[in-house]
Amino acid sequence: MSPSPSPNRLLRTLLGVVLGVLIGGSLGGAYLLHHLWQQLPPVDHLADYDPRLPLRIYARDGTLLAEYGQERRELVSLDGIPLVLRQALLAIEDANFYGHGAVDFSGMARAVLSNFRAGESAQGGSTITMQVARVFFLSREKTYSRKLTEVLLAYKLESVYSKDKLLELYMNQVYLGERAYGFAAAASVYFDKTLNQLTVAEAAMLAGLPKAPSAYNPVANRARATVRQRHILHRMHALGHLDTQQLQDALAETLTLRVNTSGLHTDAAFAVEQARQMVVDRFGDEAYALGLNVSTTIDVAAQRAATRELRAGLQAAQARRGDGGRKHRVPLPRMEGALVSMDVNTGEILALTGGFDFALNQFDHAVQAQRQPGSTFKPFVYSAALEKGYFPGTLVDDTQRVVTPAARGRKAWSPRNYGNQYEGFIDARRGLVRSKNLVAVNLMEAAGTDHVSAFAARFGFAPERNPAGLPLALGAGTTTPLQLTQAYTVFANGGHWVQPRLIRQVRERGGDVLYAAPDAAERSAVISPRNAYVMNSLLRDVVRQGTGRRAAALGRPDVAGKTGTSNDARDAWFAGYAGGVASVVWMGFDQPRSLGSRATGGTLALPVWTAYMRVAVADRPVSQPAMPEGLVRFGEDDVYAEYLAGNACVDNRSPFVRPAFACATAFTDGGAAPLTAMPSP
Repeated sequence: MSPSPSPNRLLRTLLGVVLGVLIGGSLGGAYLLHHLWQQLPPVDHLADYDPRLPLRIYARDGTLLAEYGQERRELVSLDGIPLVLRQALLAIEDANFYGHGAVDFSGMARAVLSNFRAGESAQGGSTITMQVARVFFLSREKTYSRKLTEVLLAYKLESVYSKDKLLELYMNQVYLGERAYGFAAAASVYFDKTLNQLTVAEAAMLAGLPKAPSAYNPVANRARATVRQRHILHRMHALGHLDTQQLQDALAETLTLRVNTSGLHTDAAFAVEQARQMVVDRFGDEAYALGLNVSTTIDVAAQRAATRELRAGLQAAQARRGDGGRKHRVPLPRMEGALVSMDVNTGEILALTGGFDFALNQFDHAVQAQRQPGSTFKPFVYSAALEKGYFPGTLVDDTQRVVTPAARGRKAWSPRNYGNQYEGFIDARRGLVRSKNLVAVNLMEAAGTDHVSAFAARFGFAPERNPAGLPLALGAGTTTPLQLTQAYTVFANGGHWVQPRLIRQVRERGGDVLYAAPDAAERSAVISPRNAYVMNSLLRDVVRQGTGRRAAALGRPDVAGKTGTSNDARDAWFAGYAGGVASVVWMGFDQPRSLGSRATGGTLALPVWTAYMRVAVADRPVSQPAMPEGLVRFGEDDVYAEYLAGNACVDNRSPFVRPAFACATAFTDGGAAPLTAMPSP
């Protein structure tokens, strides 16, 4: 039997084992830390922090219309972040941020104790630097290995960057709900404000978001967010950032949240989509990440009126048909429509609405819909006839006849006037005022179908869509509402075709201008000032005495325009202008069919046009062009006021047209230049 070991020997053995374990553990821990340190990602790139910034589209007055990109973000320097917001954040997240190192061990100990008492992981004890490590490099999973990596990354970050830089990085990167990254984006999303506009109460509300953006989202959970905001305000008071009065004022403030947090101004959805496509076409998919600010020509008040009045008009038209969904509080119309409005001198698009609701139908009828313009095309027939020497006083037969006899494979064509009303020979002015179909057809035949088709091309009507032929006189070709608006600006601005413009400028956020529209719009003279003046006179009479009388409700002497109804009432139009603004309204079905037996441009489109223009031209002066040289007045009656002077005799061979005079020189000394003398397009 061997002797028992002595107590001293046992103690020495135990101490040796413990010491060995400690040394081994230390060496193993050191090796593990060294290994983890070597595996840490590089952090130098944060010095040139360049996050993906969204594409933003603005109205002409700076109103944000839309934002595109997966992340809403606005990059600002620490100096651009108000002190009160920094204090609010640190008060709740890391009050001693500037006093401790990368890790606040006392804070971590308090968090562990608090979690032990609560029986759950309620507090993390992470410093701002540790949170920078998390948001830039790590996931939010709660494991010991991830926490250890977070601690090591925090030390690495503080070995490279200052506290100010780390706070700046955090406040620009942290996710705050509603796709907002960083406090500048959150201020815009939640309060529609810049950082410098935030109140103390608003700053405290935003400061409560980083811990749980969903739980403390004031849009989704106002009550819970308010509880956290008030806690932050009391913390700021306890830390000396707020005095008692400031605390009470902040606690008493009622916060007003931004109503629309979708990032899209729904009234301008169609216009915004057009602008987005233009920018992407120019800059590619990187447009969504470069932080581009796009300034458009859209006028917010006009755009709102355009969308509102078009919707109201479509609903009213549907209700008139009696198939507008009576069971629903708001009948959604099956009809569609468009409204385009532009400045006649600059070409700037003030409003563009391409349908009833962009969310329901993204097809932009303003730009994409090729529709028959009906009688809105007639003024271009008249303008072409003026070029041939016919006058407003020219007598044209308004008697129904067979224009095109029947032939093999072709039916006879006998156009009719609306209401089957005919007056025999009447002057051309009355023919346009009353929108007489036979007058337009006979005048086009006299002027020449090829001439009229080629002449219309000057205004932007595509020849392949508007081929020569007498049905063209009644708008049997096709055009878009945008193209028709552009064409009517020629009559309004003295004879110039103007390139439409939607984008004024594209600028990098806080940086260089990448695109700027020319100071002067692209324009070219397509008809003479005399032609434009006479056509303006005719179109004003359409409003004063004819089918466009409802537009006279604007109470302006410069209102001019033309109604249009296509074959079988499949399209209803009104095109016109006043105060330097040209606008077109179209209504119809996507699959063309009749709008109703009594549907006309005057009953459907014109009321929408008038209601919109009441807003669009409210602050614009009356536009009254001076009569150009080469025109003379004959008689006192405005219906026969302007005649073209200086032309050669009209070479008329049509039995359906009787020129008022064989030669225009009967009223002048013959010295005026002929109408056809004008700058080349």
